[in-house]
Amino acid sequence: MEPKFQSSFIPKGPLATAGIVSRISRESSRSILGTLAVFIFTFAVLLSLGVFGYELYLNQNIKKMGVDLNSAHATLEPETITKISRLDSRIVSTGKLLDRHIVLSPLFTYLENSTLKTVRFNEFQYKATDKGLELSMRGQARGYAAVALQSEIFNKSPYFKQPIFADLDLDDKGNVTFSFKAYVDPTLVSYKEEVDNLPTVTAPNAPLSAVTILPTATSSSTAKSATTTAPKP
Repeated sequence: MEPKFQSSFIPKGPLATAGIVSRISRESSRSILGTLAVFIFTFAVLLSLGVFGYELYLNQNIKKMGVDLNSAHATLEPETITKISRLDSRIVSTGKLLDRHIVLSPLFTYLENSTLKTVRFNEFQYKATDKGLELSMRGQARGYAAVALQSEIFNKSPYFKQPIFADLDLDDKGNVTFSFKAYVDPTLVSYKEEVDNLPTVTAPNAPLSAVTILPTATSSSTAKSATTTAPKP
């Protein structure tokens, strides 16, 4: 008896199902990639349009600000601006000069108040240096104890930096001679500080009509001081 063979070119169950699923997956992947590409392209176009529009907006604003600036410049007076600028430069320069200007009267006052009665100075010199005002003096004292005490006073002074007493010797009268050098603190000889420390003078509460100022005398006559008369109570 001859064997029977059954031939078929159609795959059964599982093979057919796997092929269909694979084809559907490939088509789905292509569809997702295409959608994503379209989305990216659309976003890039919109972004380019936004950048272009913002550039136009900025250019319009720049042109508007330029017109406003020209209008504001036209309303100003160039000559007045030039005068104000020159005046400001002069004020700044004057302020700098005042800050560097020195006045010696506070130094003399301090020396008068801090020098002992047994010590006197007969030479006085000063010069401006990079470290400040350099003070050089020569003096006499009635003894070495007076020089030592004066040295202690100046060493403790907040206005003298690097004070040095030197060249101690005796003169023909038995007095001790010496030299003194120091750098003066800028605040002591500052003209600005001197002006700021001036006391404020307040006017009296008397009526203006009650104050009488006498005229000053001429140069050929004796000078008279001005006097004021207050109202009687």
